[in-house]
Amino acid sequence: MKKTFLIILSLIFAASAVFAGAKEGAAVTKKKTPAAEQALFPDNAAAYINEVEGECQLKRKGESYPERINDIFIPLFEGDTVYTEIQSKLEIIFDDASIIKLDPNSKLTIKLLKRGKTNKTLIELIKGSIMSVVKKLTKEEEFGIRTKMAMAAVKGTEFVVSAGDDDKVAVFDGAVAVTGYDMEGNELHSIILDKDNETVITKKLRKPEKAKKLSRNFVKKYNEIKDLRGKIEHVRNYRRDGKIKKYRLERRLERIDNLKRMKRGGIGMTADQKAYIEQMEKMEPFYRAELNEIESKERKTKQRIKKYMEDKEQ
Repeated sequence: MKKTFLIILSLIFAASAVFAGAKEGAAVTKKKTPAAEQALFPDNAAAYINEVEGECQLKRKGESYPERINDIFIPLFEGDTVYTEIQSKLEIIFDDASIIKLDPNSKLTIKLLKRGKTNKTLIELIKGSIMSVVKKLTKEEEFGIRTKMAMAAVKGTEFVVSAGDDDKVAVFDGAVAVTGYDMEGNELHSIILDKDNETVITKKLRKPEKAKKLSRNFVKKYNEIKDLRGKIEHVRNYRRDGKIKKYRLERRLERIDNLKRMKRGGIGMTADQKAYIEQMEKMEPFYRAELNEIESKERKTKQRIKKYMEDKEQ
């Protein structure tokens, strides 16, 4: 059965589509929750789309054609491929609190998304550029980005990988093991790339060159790295404090506000996009009520703590 996913004509249809690819990844147990809440909280997703800007597409494993990505919080699984077009960007957050950002004119496939006692994530960058902020991993955990010519393996770092005629790796914090491969996939040479350094893997030699200081083009990306770091730290804090539902409600409402501004502009929007925005607008009261309830409980908790402390001092 074809998993139609992104041309959303009703929110109920959207919610069911969110789970259409679940069989491709780890086992997922569906909960009997309202359609709006299912769309907000993808069950057991090891990775999901956190932000989408411009023309982006998703092709599920086993499907012949990609479909446009209109929404956030769409779960991703092994074998899924995402694309970005001109002036488009996409962010993916992983359950280990790592984040990647796919630049315009880029394409990647999730090759491995193993979860259990140890997490192992492998991304294949087919073309374009990807920016990553990866949380500090244990000795058993793995996070890598593979191109046709090289592998960048990390243990917790901030770095960029770009794939083209020549592949490039740049490290902004931490360290990355960069390995070159021949046409048959055999390892040729490996180096450790430290903070504020970059290397090139040429098509001719297919192994990383000697590390050198970041070039001007990569230095320009410091602000993007800083922004990405801030986003994932925000998510980590919410998870640590048990407030991930609040975070997703805030993100959902922010997304709806942005969509409403797009609708008012009305430039270059298809009928399907307009219909999708209208459905999101209908669900806005539900999300706001949920957020208000959470914030009300937080205020009451603070008041109880304050009263307890005052009584204790007396």
